[in-house]
Amino acid sequence: MHKLVDIKEKDVDRWSSFTAHLQGLLHAAITADGASKGNVQLFNPYLDGLQIVAHHGFDKPFLQQFGIVRWDEPTACGRAYRFGLRVVIPDINLDRFYAPYRSIAQASGYRAVQSTPIIQPGGSVIGVLSTHFPHSHEWSETAQRSLDHSASKVAASVSELIEPFAA
Repeated sequence: MHKLVDIKEKDVDRWSSFTAHLQGLLHAAITADGASKGNVQLFNPYLDGLQIVAHHGFDKPFLQQFGIVRWDEPTACGRAYRFGLRVVIPDINLDRFYAPYRSIAQASGYRAVQSTPIIQPGGSVIGVLSTHFPHSHEWSETAQRSLDHSASKVAASVSELIEPFAA
């Protein structure tokens, strides 16, 4: 992941093209899931946290609160990253771990969230794809498979970006 951050800092054109591609993948995931908002976070080893690199539907307070999320926080994305498993919160008001984030969630217009880990072919978690709903929500098996597919596409995009720099 150091290479990814180095590209971000040293090759603005490649990074811009990459994030535009991620925006397209995120939009497709949000549409397929029927969500109203979403984001893609990638692990930034220099900041020791998940950093939002693509988002849709969020305002500045949300982006300030969740722009960098430590891997050990009880957010849905922090848990998904830490455990390498999708975290589904059908109603944030019923999830005791989400209690510290309820006010920002309400202000940002979501009540349900899921976070799917982005896993490289080697098995390491490199980020999280999250979608958000304005009301409580249940995810079907079909929706979850679609989210897995979207997360795989993001992982492939990251691999394609850093592959020329791997040597």
